[in-house]
Amino acid sequence: MTSAHPALPAGSQGPASEQTALTVQARRGDARRGIPAVTTEVLTRMLRHHFVRPGEELPGAVFLTEVTAPGRTGRRADAVHIGTWASRGGGVIDVCEVKTQRADWLRELRDPGKAEAWWPYSSAFWLVVPNTEVARPDELPEGWGLMVPKGRGRRFQVLVEPARRTPELTTSLLVTLLTNTETVRVNALRRQRDELGDRHREQLRRLREEGVAVRDPGVQAKLTRLDRLEQALGGRLGDRGWGDLVSSNEAAEALAAFAQPYITHRRSRIRAARLLKSLAHGRDELARLVAELEQEVPAGVPEE
Repeated sequence: MTSAHPALPAGSQGPASEQTALTVQARRGDARRGIPAVTTEVLTRMLRHHFVRPGEELPGAVFLTEVTAPGRTGRRADAVHIGTWASRGGGVIDVCEVKTQRADWLRELRDPGKAEAWWPYSSAFWLVVPNTEVARPDELPEGWGLMVPKGRGRRFQVLVEPARRTPELTTSLLVTLLTNTETVRVNALRRQRDELGDRHREQLRRLREEGVAVRDPGVQAKLTRLDRLEQALGGRLGDRGWGDLVSSNEAAEALAAFAQPYITHRRSRIRAARLLKSLAHGRDELARLVAELEQEVPAGVPEE
């Protein structure tokens, strides 16, 4: 990744105070350039990729968003890029104003205070728009640069070169940049934590669904019976118990107290039914034997 402009030679363009953001000078515009309309979030993400190559472990740059200017103005820059490698514009501070709606850009022209607040602390001040229908090159204040995305690739196209200057490196600026860098780092860690948590929960959900199909048949049969039992009792047995009032141990004791006599009675009925069936079979067998004996006794033989 190369910087939007080369590193400043020592002493070039004089001090920042020689030029301000308030002077407006008309320039001739070009035909429509850039890409179709996008949201501010999308355009800012594209701008990040312009300055910092995605996935690069040592990007040689820092990209910050919504950075409050040093001092008491409370003005925020939409994006600030700081080059950290000498080969990639080390020490350069690009302050970027991101606009996706023409109405917003026209309001900015009427109130240049944001640019003025950041002007002394920037090497270059950029207006970044999706296309020149949002802002035309001939509308830019003197010293501003203009960038639009290209149709392909991550690099933006520079339509107007900004004025270059040496930024004022004050303690307030360093505190502002370090504070925002730490905020970006913490937010990135939080996003990573949330993404890992979501991924972990999704994996658990898939494992549960897949586990039902590959689980041992005996275990699956028990789980099926447990489901039927829960449906019959109108509640699910979980870590906190059965419903809101009954703990797991209490539920187990209640089920045992109910089930024991029921099971004993049911088993007694089963044994009684088996005994009756056996007696009926014996009765039928005895009747059959008596019938056979009666057939074997000759006619006219007196019975003893």
